[in-house]
Amino acid sequence: MEDKSSPERSPVMEQFIRQVDYIKLNGFPGGLCSDLAEITGATESLTVWNTRQDNGERVEPIREGKPRDELLIKVPFAGTNLTIRLLFYLQEPWMPPDMSFSDIHFLSSISIKDLEEQVPSLNNWNCSEDDIIAQLLHQLLQLYKKYQIEKLEDDDVLQFEYQSLLKTLKIGEGDIEISVNGAGHRASSLLVRLPLSLQDVPPVLVDANPGSATSLLQVTFQGNEGVFVPKLHLSPRVELLIGGANTLALPAVPPGTCLMDYVERVLELLEEKVRKSVLCFETRKQFIAQVLCLFGCAVIEYDAERFNKVVLLFDVKDFHFLTFIILGPLFPQQQAPKIVLQSLYHNSPREPYSKELTEQRYNPQWTPEEMVKNIKEVILANVSAFQQSSIRTS
Repeated sequence: MEDKSSPERSPVMEQFIRQVDYIKLNGFPGGLCSDLAEITGATESLTVWNTRQDNGERVEPIREGKPRDELLIKVPFAGTNLTIRLLFYLQEPWMPPDMSFSDIHFLSSISIKDLEEQVPSLNNWNCSEDDIIAQLLHQLLQLYKKYQIEKLEDDDVLQFEYQSLLKTLKIGEGDIEISVNGAGHRASSLLVRLPLSLQDVPPVLVDANPGSATSLLQVTFQGNEGVFVPKLHLSPRVELLIGGANTLALPAVPPGTCLMDYVERVLELLEEKVRKSVLCFETRKQFIAQVLCLFGCAVIEYDAERFNKVVLLFDVKDFHFLTFIILGPLFPQQQAPKIVLQSLYHNSPREPYSKELTEQRYNPQWTPEEMVKNIKEVILANVSAFQQSSIRTS
């Protein structure tokens, strides 16, 4: 945001920009998805909570007079969004901002005592700290979460489901967000962070994507009978390992399903996906090791990290050709190794002549040693026909 009253930014504006950049770079803790918050400038005028008032009344923001700047922060919360609007008066940087919220019921429930006790940054506003706005947002989000939990008293079914999750699963209150909608609203929602551990996963399988390994299950309650609709959210690090959330078939939700039991079933599904992914990695590793043992000096290159590919150079009766062996993500259970022969002599108009060997016996129950020996037999059985076809193509 630029200070249009001067060609150069004032020190106060520079500090304000650093505070905003701090949030964009580091996020702010307190919510399961607070790192995905959207931060923009705001131009609309809403009713705000004036922190200068000691009676807790809401007042209209001043349109004319002192220069000010605004931030609009849209924070994902329990599958919905909470929008926080902060109004700053940059000629008084020592003063905390005025605030407004998209949840007007939350706004009307806040008291001065709540702010003093649960949002201490307002009474200790230090405009020289780069993380002061991040501190404020974190504290406001915690206050909002407490407000939503208190609303559980109005919904016995949702309160039972919430308490059951806390008592049964290895999670705490910080792993659950809940949005309780009152009368006249269509649905309530709950977001739970699943305790999916990737501790035993080889780092190469997840380190390609930065960030945390987060698995979130969102459930939307359509009424007060406990009927819910699930939706899975996976961070890029988890998706890299087990696939995207849209490709995973979640268990069905028959009538009468207990949320606690359902969450456990989803967690078991994800744990099984992780186990299979690690097992496939180990099988690929053993497969490549067998290729190195059987073919030795014929190996030109191979993937030494994920073990997805190996390239060999063969000489059969003075005919030289490359062999590419590619292991797909579903190998060995649902995919046979892909075998491609490429001539070193004969070229088509655009690229070297090559052929994929699609006719091969394959049994996913074979050991890696048996698989490699079978590939050797397949190559030898096809090399003569491949040589003849490459000559005709040249």
